[in-house]
Amino acid sequence: MNRQQFMQAMEIHLRPMEPQERAELLADYDQHFELGLQEGRTEEEIARELGHPEEIAREALGARYDVNTPGSDPFYAPTYGEMRPPKNSNRAARNFFTGIGLIFLNLILGIPLGLTLWSLWLAIASMSLLVLAPVAAAVDFLFLSQFDKAELFVAIGAFGVGILFFLAAKRVFNAFKAVTLQYIRWNSKTMKGDVSA
Repeated sequence: MNRQQFMQAMEIHLRPMEPQERAELLADYDQHFELGLQEGRTEEEIARELGHPEEIAREALGARYDVNTPGSDPFYAPTYGEMRPPKNSNRAARNFFTGIGLIFLNLILGIPLGLTLWSLWLAIASMSLLVLAPVAAAVDFLFLSQFDKAELFVAIGAFGVGILFFLAAKRVFNAFKAVTLQYIRWNSKTMKGDVSA
């Protein structure tokens, strides 16, 4: 409830009060909003801290408080109706179209992009198998009984490159895992209707 809605509700619930007394009380609550805004709080936070307008009016009026809700009285109904947020009657339709949109987004963009990224990781991870190049050179020497210096240097170089690819694969895996989990969470929040996602 924002400031305007809070003040409207207060005015509606304080109708039985004398006009001057009501104006003073409303001015006090308006001043609460001013001070809260100067302190950097939002209107909704201030309204939450002040409490529900109906309860405040009940305390202020005491025995003069009328138990009838303002919405049931035709005199108050138009004003009271303005301050209520509209009911979300089309929630099922919104969820349906959100689901359809997410399916198309995932089919066209999410899944192909995800497969591409994970294929890239698989290629980098498979290059880390170059670490086994010295073992392959040793097996070659054992079976062929030939020693070639160039082959030994290539095996040592491939071993170093394999270590670098292993480190890169580890970092890329962590990054892709975080992105994938974040995308899954976003899909879940969007399907639930959380617009801040």
